[in-house]
Amino acid sequence: MDWEDVFSLFDGCEWPSNTQGFKETMAEYRAELKKLAEKLMELMDENLGLPNGYIKKAFNGREGNNAFFGTKVSHYPPCPEPELIDGLRAHTDAGGVILLFQDDIVNGLQILKDGKWIDVQPIANSIVINTGDQIEVLTNGRYKSVWHRVLATPDGNRRSIASFYNPSLEATIAPAPQLVDKVNQTYPKFVFGDYMSVYVEQKFLPKEPRFHAVKAM
Repeated sequence: MDWEDVFSLFDGCEWPSNTQGFKETMAEYRAELKKLAEKLMELMDENLGLPNGYIKKAFNGREGNNAFFGTKVSHYPPCPEPELIDGLRAHTDAGGVILLFQDDIVNGLQILKDGKWIDVQPIANSIVINTGDQIEVLTNGRYKSVWHRVLATPDGNRRSIASFYNPSLEATIAPAPQLVDKVNQTYPKFVFGDYMSVYVEQKFLPKEPRFHAVKAM
């Protein structure tokens, strides 16, 4: 259980209608964030020596524009006993590129680095970039998905908006051939929808067994 209230936004969903201008503002925000995610993937391509657009094509299933772009709006209310529960339990994200607009007043986000939990300090008007499991697989581990969590706090309402650029459920994900030799292919080849079937059951468990589980499907 997590100490979190959530609603999700994606193309074709029913948008909240009680707040004037919300849909128009969020649609514009999501469009700009999607462009940013695609730019980041191009920079990853360049950094890894991959053809321009490689990661984006992989997420789209090589053809068309089938990748998923969704947004999760979260509210973490004050918790009377924060030592008993997390705002959001530790996990890595299943998909690709995650762009987080976090509360710049109430903190709580942490990442795991070198075995220690480190606070991600809020910076006003900034976007926190995270990489998910599919980036780890496509890059054959050059970029790792990041363990993170949100702590519950006794004071203050924390809010965040996380946008996810994920593969199509039909996309085949595998390490890029340019990043593999005969002895170092660490990750299996799979269909992203199959991976999600495993992930929904094992989200808060170690990620390495998920890769092995989907390989066996």
